[in-house]
Amino acid sequence: GVIVTFFVGGSIGYAMGYTDAVSFTTIGAGACTYIVGPITGAAIGASSDLIAISIAAGVVKTIFVTIITPLVAKKIGLDNPGTAMIFGGMIGTTSGVAAGLAATDPKLVPYGALTATFYTGIGVLLCPSVFYLLMVYLL
Repeated sequence: GVIVTFFVGGSIGYAMGYTDAVSFTTIGAGACTYIVGPITGAAIGASSDLIAISIAAGVVKTIFVTIITPLVAKKIGLDNPGTAMIFGGMIGTTSGVAAGLAATDPKLVPYGALTATFYTGIGVLLCPSVFYLLMVYLL
């Protein structure tokens, strides 16, 4: 989940003209969650406007997940603790996952939120280090 979201978010920023490694990494990290973006941006020296963009990307993702989760839950089998944990780990935005699962079935919230929180932790570890160095090499 972290890898795909990072590269999708960073690629959207790249398409909008943010073509350097710091910009790509900060915006990509923000697409992971609105917490990972500012932490990454601060760690690699991003400007405040890039950090704001990363927060906005994370907020948009959170709102999207909140709205879409109850609409697709039955179609994807999101009806038990196991699938809620997988969902949280794949999607990763803790607040969006928790809100979406609360609208679907409140009993699933702790399971999805648990793995979504780990997703955030992995993002905080990978984005300002491994992914940033990869972007320096690639861009």
